[in-house]
Amino acid sequence: MSTDQSVLGIPELDPELFPYMPPGWLGLLVGHSGAGTPLFAKQFAQAMVGASPVLYYTTYERTEDVHKAFRDFGWDPDGVQIVNLSEEYFRNVLVRSLEVSQRRERGLKVADLSTTNRPKPSAAATYNITSRLLADLAALDGRFRLVLDSLDFFFEVLENADVMTMVRQIRHRAQELGGQALLVVQGEFHERRVSGMLEDMADVVVELTARPRGEAYEHLLAVRKIRNHPERTRILPARMTETGLTVARPDPKATATRSG
Repeated sequence: MSTDQSVLGIPELDPELFPYMPPGWLGLLVGHSGAGTPLFAKQFAQAMVGASPVLYYTTYERTEDVHKAFRDFGWDPDGVQIVNLSEEYFRNVLVRSLEVSQRRERGLKVADLSTTNRPKPSAAATYNITSRLLADLAALDGRFRLVLDSLDFFFEVLENADVMTMVRQIRHRAQELGGQALLVVQGEFHERRVSGMLEDMADVVVELTARPRGEAYEHLLAVRKIRNHPERTRILPARMTETGLTVARPDPKATATRSG
């Protein structure tokens, strides 16, 4: 269910966070494999369906799998603009590069030089993954909710400086329009300097962890940063349910103790 006061899409936690969030903000979701970040990213996206445009960029799941995951938890994927950047990159860059390599390996024939058979300019020369995403943002004229799952793909195919420039542009657009953007990254995957720069730019940093306890895993959600409000950081037990991720309600007494 969409709500104008949604922050992370977790009803037990959002009322505690909403008063401290600026109108437009950038969030960072950090997690390891198995911690539940893909589910959290979808839950974050669906929380604003019907209230504002929702853009969901996936870089490793098949589009049909994203749709299925939404439906499995009772969420509406039709209210989300789902873009598969990895499929676009493969089709427009990797496949084209392979075609060029094959032509070079085989050598050009006389027929290839004719006007009708001359190969068209490679899409790899024109397709730019950051421009593709930023063009979507430029077309918006009001608040939005954006998910990029995950930023790790960009670090694989681009230079670090180019990725950081894109993140700054996403943040600027969110601040300009009152949008809410969540970027997903793999924990301990990037060098400390890069991780530090990402966290510095983020207005809120959330980390999901899963640790073995007996025959099961215990999940924890840590709010590691809320800009200008370090007293609001906390670690909460989390559960995966049929309707998504839930956490134990924060203890008002504990919050008051920290604030005092």
